[in-house]
Amino acid sequence: MAAVLLAGSLSLQAQETADSTALEVKTDTIIYDAPLLTTKIHADVRTYGDSIMLRWVPEDYASWKYLCDFGVNVLRVEKGSIDLDTLAFQFKPLSLEGFQAKYAPNDSNALVAMGLLYGENRLKPGQTMNRHGSLEAGMEFNTEQDISFAFAMLVAEWRRDLAQDMAVGFMDRNVKPGAIYEYYVQPSEWENGGVLIFEPGVIDGVKNMPFEPEPYEPRMTDTLTTPRRHVLGWWDGQHSSYEIERRYLADGKADGQWEHVNIKPYVSMLEQPQGASYQAFADSVPQFGIYEYRIMAHDPFGDLTPPSPALRVNVYDNEPPRAPQLTRILLEYPGETLTEKVMAHFYWQKDTLEADVNGYIIYYNDQGDEGEWLPLTDDIISPTDTTAVIDVTGRKTGMVCISAVDQSGNEAPSFAQLLELRDYQAPAAPDSLRARLVPLDVNQMMGKNGRYGYVILDWKPKPEDTDIRYYDLAFANDTTHVFLLRNEGGIRERMFLDSLVLDANQKYIYYQVRAVDNSNNIGPWSPWIEVKRPHITPPTTPHIDTSRHSDEEGMHMEWIVGMDADMDYHLAYRRSGDNAPWEVIGRYDADSLKACGYRIIIDDNPPFDREQRYYYYVESFNSSPYTSKSLAISWMHQGPKVLNVGIELAGDYMEKEKLTRLVWDAGKLPIDAPYYYCIYRKWSGDDKFRFVVSVPADQPEYTDQLLHQGEEAEYYVMIQWRDGRQSTASNVVKIAHP
Repeated sequence: MAAVLLAGSLSLQAQETADSTALEVKTDTIIYDAPLLTTKIHADVRTYGDSIMLRWVPEDYASWKYLCDFGVNVLRVEKGSIDLDTLAFQFKPLSLEGFQAKYAPNDSNALVAMGLLYGENRLKPGQTMNRHGSLEAGMEFNTEQDISFAFAMLVAEWRRDLAQDMAVGFMDRNVKPGAIYEYYVQPSEWENGGVLIFEPGVIDGVKNMPFEPEPYEPRMTDTLTTPRRHVLGWWDGQHSSYEIERRYLADGKADGQWEHVNIKPYVSMLEQPQGASYQAFADSVPQFGIYEYRIMAHDPFGDLTPPSPALRVNVYDNEPPRAPQLTRILLEYPGETLTEKVMAHFYWQKDTLEADVNGYIIYYNDQGDEGEWLPLTDDIISPTDTTAVIDVTGRKTGMVCISAVDQSGNEAPSFAQLLELRDYQAPAAPDSLRARLVPLDVNQMMGKNGRYGYVILDWKPKPEDTDIRYYDLAFANDTTHVFLLRNEGGIRERMFLDSLVLDANQKYIYYQVRAVDNSNNIGPWSPWIEVKRPHITPPTTPHIDTSRHSDEEGMHMEWIVGMDADMDYHLAYRRSGDNAPWEVIGRYDADSLKACGYRIIIDDNPPFDREQRYYYYVESFNSSPYTSKSLAISWMHQGPKVLNVGIELAGDYMEKEKLTRLVWDAGKLPIDAPYYYCIYRKWSGDDKFRFVVSVPADQPEYTDQLLHQGEEAEYYVMIQWRDGRQSTASNVVKIAHP
């Protein structure tokens, strides 16, 4: 069948004859007073061998209502035939009376379709929450229309009979097995006096074969939320509604019967953070155990997909029992000394004893917040017991709690209590005492008595010392002096922030630390460490020593930096233009520059920029709060003016049109900048090429009508960028007028 492209809109007029209905296609010239809006009818088909189901969906509510009012024409052409068959003319939704006569009063899906098509309870002017005529009121109308349209298309997916009666589907039963068809769905009237221009739905190459459904294999997950309730999730961006089935696996065997868990087709209405393709369904099961779930999706043709692969879900008990209450702890010393043997008597109570409580476990932790809670006994205590005696000989003071454990392994611990055991062994000296200077802030280091800096001290206890209560920190300005306590109370953390007077005569300050345990045993002092006070002298300013530039190799710069003993590092910066932010292009450790004479060498070849200058400078850092910056140096880095492109030019004299035609291809250009083509020509007998004309970048062709009979000329093309750069010339083409 020949396809006709029409510049105007299509007007289809039905002409009834004695034996057939023909459609006459005319082109109309239409002048619209309002802006034109284009809309499309999206169409698809499914073949069954003995029939073919058509489905179509307009783009929005306005298009749908228009098609409901004026109807659609459904046309068909069989391959090899020139006849245009009209399957339906002015096809509209079934009337309200027709719906009521055809469908039962309790058919909920039919009731939804009737309500969306003919319902009176629509939002009317003056009923909006916002003032009538305002933008917000218009958005309320738009939201209601979008929801109505979405539900109408959803109901049509569930039932093919409703799809046909809503005039968004058509079952073609007069078909031949194996035949190939083209289908067209277009409005019966083309909205000549309005603002809508429809693009018809077209489906070609439809071969009528029996339908073979494809496997449905969405990616599925599950998340347990509360006991016996979990969320089934899957990713599917092609379907809108689903049927969900589950079965219980008795003794782990998949021999149970599948049962529906949704009453009506399920539609996920919640916004999901995983994206629009994520679907979620919450399900509550009657008992704990292992279940399998599978999903079937409703497709646009009223068919269900095959069941998905089964997802196995373990719905386990995650609800712990009520926690017991540890009421009392008594210590017994049955040995000859207080340290020979220590027995702890634990007493507790539990108001409610659940049926699935398996027993109790007593936990012990002597390492504080970072410690691990470990059981004091190997066996679970009977659920009917309310007391236990446990040997705690050799243990240190720590925290204990008692936890109720059910048959699923859920635990509920009591509040922790202190198990205070006598200890006569002092903790060892802490390890790894170290100091880190805090970078100085010039706005905060001034105090009442001068300038101050800060140092962070931290340390680690010995692994065997798990009952430390606090630490003492001492300092001195010389190792021969008496160390004085720096803290007024015990330091609970394993770190301390100390302030340092920067104006003091002493260059160094010394620290040491000791530990005190829960039994008030005081440990020895750690070895002292030496801390150098920071200073406020800025580093020596760097300066440029050598520099050169070329468009091919870029910038070469050599900076001389200071040899200060306290120098830390240097940063090199670059920016393009006067207002761009500076970016760091190099970091140089001060010690590493000693081997090269305290010289920073920078070779930089940034992208070419014909409009902005590049600026560079170096900044030096030491332990003071100040830095030193060099003066900036700048360059223009414009790049080569002639770029090798490799334009391929072809041309010939067109005898019929009496003109010379040139075409060329430049391929991928080396830079992304505005450009145009320049055409050069040299007549036979002339001594050089001369500029003819420039051509826009999107028109790589040129026609020359000045070549007369018996003449010949040579041509080449080159690119001229608007920033002044140009390309190499293309190959030369010689063309003769015969």
